[in-house]
Amino acid sequence: MQTNKAREFMLKSVDFPGISEELLDSYNARLKALADVSVAMSKEYHTAWLVNLKDRSLELFRNIGENNVAAVEQGLKCRNYDCFIKSYLENNVVGHTAKQEADLSFENITEIIKDGDLHSFDYVRKGDDGVPSYYQICFAVAGEPEDADYFVMAFKDVDALTKSLIAEKHTLQDQLNIMAALARDYYNVFRVDLLTGEVVILKLDGYVTQGMEGAGEKKYSYDVLYKQYVKDRVYVEDIPDMIQAMSLETVRQKMHEADTYEGSYRVHDKGEIHYYLFTYLPIKLGSPDEGILAGFKNADDIVASAKEREELVAKAEMDLMTGILNRGSGESKVIRLLNATQNGMMCIIDIDKFKHFNDTYGHDIGDKVIIAVANIINSEFREDDIVFRLGGDEFAVYAKGIHNEAAGRAVVARIFDKLANLRIPGLEDAKVSISVGAAIWDPENDRTFEDIYRKADAGVFLSKKTEGSALSFYKESAEEVS
Repeated sequence: MQTNKAREFMLKSVDFPGISEELLDSYNARLKALADVSVAMSKEYHTAWLVNLKDRSLELFRNIGENNVAAVEQGLKCRNYDCFIKSYLENNVVGHTAKQEADLSFENITEIIKDGDLHSFDYVRKGDDGVPSYYQICFAVAGEPEDADYFVMAFKDVDALTKSLIAEKHTLQDQLNIMAALARDYYNVFRVDLLTGEVVILKLDGYVTQGMEGAGEKKYSYDVLYKQYVKDRVYVEDIPDMIQAMSLETVRQKMHEADTYEGSYRVHDKGEIHYYLFTYLPIKLGSPDEGILAGFKNADDIVASAKEREELVAKAEMDLMTGILNRGSGESKVIRLLNATQNGMMCIIDIDKFKHFNDTYGHDIGDKVIIAVANIINSEFREDDIVFRLGGDEFAVYAKGIHNEAAGRAVVARIFDKLANLRIPGLEDAKVSISVGAAIWDPENDRTFEDIYRKADAGVFLSKKTEGSALSFYKESAEEVS
């Protein structure tokens, strides 16, 4: 850490009248060399000890916490790290184990932090009032690793807001692990009530969505969080997909299907594209209706290779339900082909009577229909054709190199054949059919993506008049479809 940064956290005698000038001066000297997180640790943690690296002796540096009198007395009585840790684990840590003793041994801790790394230990502690609560101990070398005489051992009582999220005490450790992971890795962390749609901000170090304030107990509507955030931050091509991916309805469904829901998207900031990740986790494993945690982070810094970046780009371009391209990415890829005069066929595909599937069999079956149709379409076109979801029950395809109606009909006919044999559990004997509109690109008349899209979409309207799966091509010469 730079010296001027360290000075921001220098401790002044006026703020700590109970600490000697000599100790303050000594510690401030060490503070200059500490990493940012170690400095923050010394100010944010309620109790901090200095541990001598040579003789393992303890010096109480800071004690402003409540409900920890007994723990401080143990340290003052032991005056030795090994004695204190053993006593602390036995008397204060709920369900302490031999492994915890080994993990917190002087030898293990000093080995972990010897190169300047910060190390934390999370646990459930019984306070002086007998009430269990979250606690954390952090360890960091006090100074440059090669010259340090001490390391810092600091204690923190996890804030009351986090504790209030958990109703059952036996789940504290699991939830602390989840919360700690999100707090470390994510800029913004929220608690979401899936039943009411209410949101509480737990951490807000990144972009602040309009209509929201900082962390606290104030409750917001989930719509304020995700709709405004998507509008203001998400790259324009990814907005349609993210509106659906982050909707409360989608999150509810995903959290009832699995214990983790993740996705990637792009943010356009100051002329640059950045890659972001979102993660949703249940507060209590297996019980998403008791509340979930949502975390958002910039993924640029964790992309270590070109391959990882390519994978992240692909993830950001993907429709999360079907695995094919989302609308924004699909359209941009088609536009690039058209600008490069790559002739081909544009298809718009609409599932017939899709509302009937949802209303009669439920949204879960409706989703299975969408996924099945997407898989069939994707399998019958070539790998370098552009297959993407427009949204809802609509899809689009741009097939390069198809210059005539006969070739286009042959491909679509294979899709019709597979649909005729499609069987989806829970759909009973109902048949799935699609209406397809298509247009062969004419570079002289189709100047924009919208031109060819409009022509293909006109074909869908005509195909809807036919019972069962149907394909209608746009006829440029007659300004009609057939």
